[in-house]
Amino acid sequence: MTQPVVLRPRFGLILCILVWTIVAICIVSLIVLGDAGTALRYTPAFLLAAFLCWMLFWMPAVAVEASGVTLVNIARSVRISWPAIVSVDTKYSLTIRTRDAKYTAWAAPAPSRMSTMRATRTDLSHLPESSYAGGTVGLGDIPNSDSGLAALNIRRYWEQLQRDGHLDSRAVEGTGVKVTWHVWQLAVVGVLAVATLAGILI
Repeated sequence: MTQPVVLRPRFGLILCILVWTIVAICIVSLIVLGDAGTALRYTPAFLLAAFLCWMLFWMPAVAVEASGVTLVNIARSVRISWPAIVSVDTKYSLTIRTRDAKYTAWAAPAPSRMSTMRATRTDLSHLPESSYAGGTVGLGDIPNSDSGLAALNIRRYWEQLQRDGHLDSRAVEGTGVKVTWHVWQLAVVGVLAVATLAGILI
C-alpha cells in the first residue's frame, strides 16, 4: 500500500452540502429581512446544526494505511496497529476486534435490508479469505456497502501482511491501540450549544 485509503459514508457529503446550503440561506435571510439582534440570537443555532451535520456525517472515516487502521468516530479516533487486529466483523457495522476490546466504525454501517435484498451471489464471491469465517459470509461484507468496502480494504492488506510474514511474531507494542479524543470539535459543540441556549433565553 503506497497511499492510505480513506473511506467516508457515501451520502455524508451530499447531506452536509444540503444542510449547509439551508443554513446559509437562513442566516442571510435573518440578516437581510430581520434586525441585527435577531440574527445574532439565532445564528449560533444554525451554525450548531451545520457543525453537528459535519461531525456526524462527513468527519467520520475509516483510514487504512501501512501503519494500521484508524477509525475516526464522532467523539474520538482509534488507531489500531496491524499486529493488534484479531478479527474484522461487519454484522451491524465495521467492527475490529483486538485481544482486549472491540472498536466500531461510525463511518461504516452495515447495509440496509433493501440493499441486501439486491445482493447477488457474485457480490459475495472473490472476497478476502478471512471474510468466510465459519464457511459463510455476512451480508455486511457486500463490497458496495460502507461496511463491506471498509472490511474489504482492511482484510486485503491484513492478509497480505500475514502472507508476507510481517505478522508472524504477533508482537504488539502495548495494546496496539491509541485513542485520541476530538477535544476541539467537542469544545466547538459546547460553545455553540451554550450560545444557542443563551439566544433562546434572551
